[in-house]
Amino acid sequence: MNRNGLIKRRNFLLGATASTTAAIAMSRAEQPAKAQSAQFRWHMVSRWDETFPDQLAAGQRLADRIAAMSQGRLIIEVLPPDAVVPFPETLKAVSNSTVEMSRSLSYDWRTQSPVLEFFFVVPYGFTQNEMSAWLHYFGGQELWDAAYAPFGVKAFPAGSLGAQSFGWFRNEINSLSDLQGIRFRTTGVAADVLSKLGANPVSMGLTEIRQAMRAGSLDGFKFVGPLVDLHYGLQEIAPYYYFPSYNQPSGLVELVVNRAQYEALPTDLQQIIAIAAQAEHDQGFAEANAGNARALQTLINDYNIQVRQLPSDVMEALGNASGEVIAEMRSQGDNLMKRTIDSFLSTRQTLMTWSQMTEQSFLAARTLPFVYG
Repeated sequence: MNRNGLIKRRNFLLGATASTTAAIAMSRAEQPAKAQSAQFRWHMVSRWDETFPDQLAAGQRLADRIAAMSQGRLIIEVLPPDAVVPFPETLKAVSNSTVEMSRSLSYDWRTQSPVLEFFFVVPYGFTQNEMSAWLHYFGGQELWDAAYAPFGVKAFPAGSLGAQSFGWFRNEINSLSDLQGIRFRTTGVAADVLSKLGANPVSMGLTEIRQAMRAGSLDGFKFVGPLVDLHYGLQEIAPYYYFPSYNQPSGLVELVVNRAQYEALPTDLQQIIAIAAQAEHDQGFAEANAGNARALQTLINDYNIQVRQLPSDVMEALGNASGEVIAEMRSQGDNLMKRTIDSFLSTRQTLMTWSQMTEQSFLAARTLPFVYG
């Protein structure tokens, strides 16, 4: 073959190789492109309706964030509490794929699985920062996944109610004896704790609280925190507002997703849900802190509410009673409850030492009478 023939053959082979390479590359590019072009339309049931401050809007903010990050490939319609099923049936609805997700509190499902209370908040438990550390770095998320496994769902941190109050009272609480025999509205594990101190915890809704306080048949109540309490005008029915909340120094809001449908999503959409939920968790905590701080100032300055600290003997007694309740939950619980409480207690001890050395010491020092600004 002459030189020109060799050149033509080489060019032909190079061209064929280039065409084959381009075809393979195009084929590979088309596969994820097809996957990425698929659009998913899901529904999220919110625990809160439009009358409750911020939380329905926070659910919409999460849905909008997911839509933007996925470039419209995952669209989530946010629904109020009873739009599909009565709210107490929402976990079942997510479990059986009636809806794909809900934004709620693990506490909501405690009657179906008592261990879930630990993934909202328990008496003398974690601050919000400590809860995040437990979930991400001390095995808390794995235990949370195990708790929800029987329901076929997966949970993500996705917001916060922030720190709450101990509650509202018609009379002052000056010592432990002032809790004896009082009728006090509260919920969850806190009812067991207060019972040990001689109080009579009762369960009732907002309308019943108003009626009972005005009728004198209720001595006090715990609802949420300054932002929500001010929103509902609770300063009109009791003059004394006590802090801190031994029971709810924070309140984690969860996103619960049907596990099978979540795992069927492309990997990038799975990551988008997780990242968007974490972003909402962080923003929700900031939003709750901002709202509660402003609302507390309004209660003090505009309504002359008497904001008080619980006496130390009451705080200590609440701590002892809380420890007894947690120990009882462990002794009466199943293997998962025991594992969860063991992890909770060991993590709490580790983090508490650090929190005392850093945040607690700093906050105490910040109250010293130095000139600043």
